[in-house]
Amino acid sequence: MKEPTNDLPDAIRRQAEKILHDIENAGSMIFAVKNGAKANGFVLGIMCSGGLPTERCEALSAHFDDVTEKKLRSLALGI
Repeated sequence: MKEPTNDLPDAIRRQAEKILHDIENAGSMIFAVKNGAKANGFVLGIMCSGGLPTERCEALSAHFDDVTEKKLRSLALGI
């Protein structure tokens, strides 16, 4: 499966990967949720500035949401 950040412009991709890293390495549910909110704001900023097409922003947002949900599940289960 293709990583949703692979074909992003370099500046956007670097920041997206940093945010994904922060979500995946959050040590608590609070930090996971905060980083998920940061991801949401990041995507909204890109969308409002016209940095990517709306469909691409929606796909990126869905990816961030999936990663955040996965992290929250693992933290809730103590994995």
